[in-house]
Amino acid sequence: MIYELRIYTCKPGTVGQILDMWEKEGQQMLAPYFKLKGQWVAESGICNRIYSLWEFEDMNHRNEMRRQLLKHPGFMEYLERCRACYEEQEAIFLSPTRLSPMA
Repeated sequence: MIYELRIYTCKPGTVGQILDMWEKEGQQMLAPYFKLKGQWVAESGICNRIYSLWEFEDMNHRNEMRRQLLKHPGFMEYLERCRACYEEQEAIFLSPTRLSPMA
């Protein structure tokens, strides 16, 4: 397994809007392709950030799921509305160690 940690730095005042959009529209589009393992907002440190952790079999699986998601009807329009609220987006790929409960 590999995990993709996505960190979205949102424009001030838009975190709630983004979370509402994800809950009402995004998650139903993403669920057939991406397995959400967790999602958080920071209570300290840099403000206006959303952290999402996705699980994939490997990088090939992740790349194929992303290709399919980008073809999903309405996803590109939804993505453009989300991106209008982002200041920055970061993706970190993680592999669990033998000690990880997620291994």
